[in-house]
Amino acid sequence: MDKDLIDLLFMSQKRRDLLLLLKNGGRKIEDIVATLHFTPTGMLPQIKKLKEESLILQENKEYKLTPLAEILVEKMEPLIDTLEVIEGNLHYWQERDLSNIPYSFLERLNELKSCSLIKPDQDNIFETPRIFVEKMLQSKNILTFSSMFHPIFPEIFQNKGQNIEITLVVTQKIYERLKNDFEKELEFYLAGEKMKLFVCTDEIKIAMIIKTECFMSADFLTSKGVFDQETLMSTEPVPMKWAEDLIVHFKDKAQEIKG
Repeated sequence: MDKDLIDLLFMSQKRRDLLLLLKNGGRKIEDIVATLHFTPTGMLPQIKKLKEESLILQENKEYKLTPLAEILVEKMEPLIDTLEVIEGNLHYWQERDLSNIPYSFLERLNELKSCSLIKPDQDNIFETPRIFVEKMLQSKNILTFSSMFHPIFPEIFQNKGQNIEITLVVTQKIYERLKNDFEKELEFYLAGEKMKLFVCTDEIKIAMIIKTECFMSADFLTSKGVFDQETLMSTEPVPMKWAEDLIVHFKDKAQEIKG
């Protein structure tokens, strides 16, 4: 892509927001400035530049994307969302080990746009965040991948709720610890009709991913292999689907353990 075109698309917040707005259909100038919170004086010069480059056109009083712009905006939006995901928590992403996330899921990183970064309470560094516990207690359908032993595991294994469905995908190392240190709890879990356990033989350096009908959370290790308890969380459908798809990806490669 020509550098001048790249600058035109990305170097102006006004032009970028306008193109994304027009993706959903034509708008009059009054609607544009009201939605984007710019003045007509500030927006009209940007409209003029985009018209000169055949990226928008004017029909009667409405401004619309040209067919060329429709293609560019379709490709541009995921990139912008991905940049917003990373820039929103730049230090966090710079420190993460993402080597075990399949490339197809890294390409969908823009889907985590609505996630919030939950950091541990420094006064209660070893306690599970309250918001995480609350969401788990509300959940009736739990899908989890884990390569670490989480303090909530024993509670999950002893859950007597008849209407709770749990699918747990763990690494071989975690499975061995469960067998050795929590044998009775594991037997109780596997005896449950709606409780399933899968074991991955591959070493996967992702601390934990959870998806329920209420929320999703993702804990990625640092580049030094440290679990620092910084968690991405969201209650929005798109990141919840991202988390579900990733867990299922690992589950499909794992072996189911029967009771």
